[in-house]
Amino acid sequence: MGNGKQMTAEELHFLGIKVVYKYMVDEGYEILNVRKEPDVNPQILAMKEGNRILVVVRTASYPDMGILLPHIASDVLTIAAKNKATCYFASVGIANANGDSEEEMSKPEVDGEYYINFKGLQDFPRF
Repeated sequence: MGNGKQMTAEELHFLGIKVVYKYMVDEGYEILNVRKEPDVNPQILAMKEGNRILVVVRTASYPDMGILLPHIASDVLTIAAKNKATCYFASVGIANANGDSEEEMSKPEVDGEYYINFKGLQDFPRF
């Protein structure tokens, strides 16, 4: 494994947002706004086929995936209702591609190489 600096939680979160952003652009979404602050929800506001889209992104390091907490989902659903928007959840997992063990893979490094686990936008859960 490299001797690079391990990503902070904020850096990991922002990398997850970049993964989702690229996916959405490739899928034809028009990105209107991106917020990288971990405490701001949703992170991505977009349009597609005349529909407003709100996306909450959560990122975790290997072997975990980002999870959506019920109180955040509730807050975003309220925002969506006021703005006639559709909500999606993006769960991202990041692994250190240069890790030789489970422990090393769980520590992504700044400017490192990564394995990305992202299966696209998921329908927003209702709690």
